[in-house]
Amino acid sequence: MSLRSPCAAALLVLGSSVPSLAFAQSAGSGITMPYERGFWGHAGVSIGGARLDATCPPGSGCDDSEQAFRIYGGGKFNNIFGGEIGWLKLGDFSRGGGETDAKAFDFALLAGVPFGNNWSAFAKLGAAYTRTHVTGTAAGLQTGSANGWGPRVGVGLQIGITDNWAARLDWDRYRFKMPGGRENIDTLMIGAQYTFR
Repeated sequence: MSLRSPCAAALLVLGSSVPSLAFAQSAGSGITMPYERGFWGHAGVSIGGARLDATCPPGSGCDDSEQAFRIYGGGKFNNIFGGEIGWLKLGDFSRGGGETDAKAFDFALLAGVPFGNNWSAFAKLGAAYTRTHVTGTAAGLQTGSANGWGPRVGVGLQIGITDNWAARLDWDRYRFKMPGGRENIDTLMIGAQYTFR
């Protein structure tokens, strides 16, 4: 499963939504702002796909697409800014006659545009503590375990269903530490989020 087309589509939707939202709010369309003051906490779970952006060792087969699962919690401090922490688990990538196991604990600052009832488009910037374990027999494949901090970025769209429940679409890029270097892993996930008010 390739994530390039879905990721591009998600970015296009998010990019095109922000100007229209700003126009609607400035035109006095009656759109309500969900986070006017105080702090609102949230928690959620997301599932989807992940893609490992790494060169396949010569003479071996690789499947660089796998499933992804994330649980998270956080909150909004005002109309624009918030924060979030999460735990990410990826399926085992089949590479070089073995498997690459990857997981991460991450945190990010959120900055976005709220609109409608429990809707928001936002960007994420933060860091992740990643852990990987690589096995395999292909020549040139670095095997073993590695862990460490790396950057993470992303964008998301929160789609309000009720005042408390929302669906959420997220694209994220993580910089994972691997035996012998670092590699990008992209995720595209959809999930459910509950906001505590």
